[in-house]
Amino acid sequence: MKLKHSAVAGSFYPADPEQLSKLCLDLLASNPCPGDKPNAIIVPHAGFIYSGRIAALAYNRLQPYLNDFKRIFIFGPAHREGFDYLAALDASLWRTPLGDVHLDRDYTKRLVDKGWLQYFDKAHQQEHSLEVQLPLLQSIGLQDIPIIPIVVGRAPAEKSAALMQLLLEDEHNLLVISSDLSHFQPSLQAEQTDRNTIAKITALDSDISPRQACGCYPLNALLQVAEKMQRRVEALGYCHSGDSNGNKDSVVGYSAFALTARYSPPRKSLCSKSVDEFIPKQSKQYTATQKIEMLTIARQAIQQAFSNNNRAPKSQLQQADYLQPERSCFVSLKAPGKKNPNQMQLRGCIGNLKPRGSLFQSIRRNANLAAFEDHRFSPLQADELDSVVIEISILSPAKAINVKGQAELLTLLKPGVDGLILSCKTQQATFLPSVWQQLPDPQQFVAQLKIKAGLKADFWSKDMRCFIYQSINFSEQSSD
Repeated sequence: MKLKHSAVAGSFYPADPEQLSKLCLDLLASNPCPGDKPNAIIVPHAGFIYSGRIAALAYNRLQPYLNDFKRIFIFGPAHREGFDYLAALDASLWRTPLGDVHLDRDYTKRLVDKGWLQYFDKAHQQEHSLEVQLPLLQSIGLQDIPIIPIVVGRAPAEKSAALMQLLLEDEHNLLVISSDLSHFQPSLQAEQTDRNTIAKITALDSDISPRQACGCYPLNALLQVAEKMQRRVEALGYCHSGDSNGNKDSVVGYSAFALTARYSPPRKSLCSKSVDEFIPKQSKQYTATQKIEMLTIARQAIQQAFSNNNRAPKSQLQQADYLQPERSCFVSLKAPGKKNPNQMQLRGCIGNLKPRGSLFQSIRRNANLAAFEDHRFSPLQADELDSVVIEISILSPAKAINVKGQAELLTLLKPGVDGLILSCKTQQATFLPSVWQQLPDPQQFVAQLKIKAGLKADFWSKDMRCFIYQSINFSEQSSD
């Protein structure tokens, strides 16, 4: 039998069997997590002193269902080798300080023969993202369940997703996705980045970047499958390395999730929480000075475009902490009406529903796009700029809401508060919360949004997806 030895025992977790067993049992005992049966879990892969208690939440969720699982697939990112496929390990046993884990060599070969995987043992030799999962799996009683370890290279998410969907169609399979969150940011910035990432994961948004999660390749694949198979992803907990070592200047974020059937009635869980419950909530408001600074950034971006100087100004403002988190935002331009100069009319509005770079970058980019690339209007002219009023809307992460039809959607919407995204296959559109000023009736609000998306006002489909968000709005007319 071909044996793989532990590579990170003594560094990521204790090499002594008694110490490791005690640590695992202590982590599991102190982090209970009852709830619905998961078909997949998402867990961190740092040293146990940093992320063990968060990983234990997900492994504890498995405990009532141990007899349901017949095979375990662990997907983790490649930290030491570069390749663009899913790497299999040709071995029968994996030895940890707690004993040998059985690897399903025959099933692995079947996946290789069918083209899902390629053998690449070197990718597994020093890879910790898979190995750190084994002691906790052994400690909850799954030591005899055969495992298929898979290191995911820069493979297209669609291929990984197709394999994961195939595996999840068998309810006796368990998928373990290994990923940490943001890396090496100051704690406050990391918490904001991770807050947005956690919100995206629970909304089944499969556009996670390597900056947001080192395991983004397998993670995005699972989220694609979860959306297609109508599964629910629950966030279980969060911490970062600074919580353990006290260093808040450069931290790594850790979170755990459970994927369950979306339409099963959720049982009350001690650990299934909203992101606000386990990340200390930072103020969603900005000071009057900060709002003025952001409006200045937008105006300067447009001014520099007119002077053919698109470089961002070199100033301390570019490095301001509040401008570093990735945030979705819209920039709107309003100009005096031609018939009634006292009435301001929309002159351009562009934004991003998903974070794309820092808030500083998003404001500059969207200001230029609103001025020159909103195809509903002619490009802004230099002599118009002085009369234009700039407005900025900073969006909260969009949250998916599951509704059976438009009637249910109308009961959930909060007029004047919620922005809404409607998406059906390739058609999508959004109304910012500020649109309620023109369309205060929820039925008209939704009908006009469907028309904006290229759909009929009375259209509805089982493929319709709905997301709500809120926004912070301020303009040059009122920024205090």
